[in-house]
Amino acid sequence: MSFTKFIFELVTICSNKRVNPKPKLYMRSVFLTIIFTCLFFFSFSQTVFKTPSGLKYHLSSCKTVKNVSQEISTDKARQLGLTPCKICKPENIYSGNAPTIHKAQGENTSVQCKGITKAGTRCKHKTRIANGYCFQHQ
Repeated sequence: MSFTKFIFELVTICSNKRVNPKPKLYMRSVFLTIIFTCLFFFSFSQTVFKTPSGLKYHLSSCKTVKNVSQEISTDKARQLGLTPCKICKPENIYSGNAPTIHKAQGENTSVQCKGITKAGTRCKHKTRIANGYCFQHQ
């Protein structure tokens, strides 16, 4: 059954005087309910942008999006296997509503670097980086 036939049958049923003594008021409320429902479902389709050679999707405000970028839906981005841009940080379409955690997992206190210097001794720098190495020994 097509959508238009369904709406026609729904309006016909609602306009029956035995169902409601005020059919015009009832039909108006049914019509507004249908319109708002359609607008609600269409609002979930977010538009993102894909650059011609890129493997990421972007927001329209991203600096990497130029006139050559292609406007696509989030469903199409998911089908293409695109990942979110790290600059504009669009909503992650793969994790639903789960927030993206950008924090390194590991120790939160300063520790001595595990690196070995050219002289063969242990590095004296302190680090908070999760892998235990300072900026020079990354």
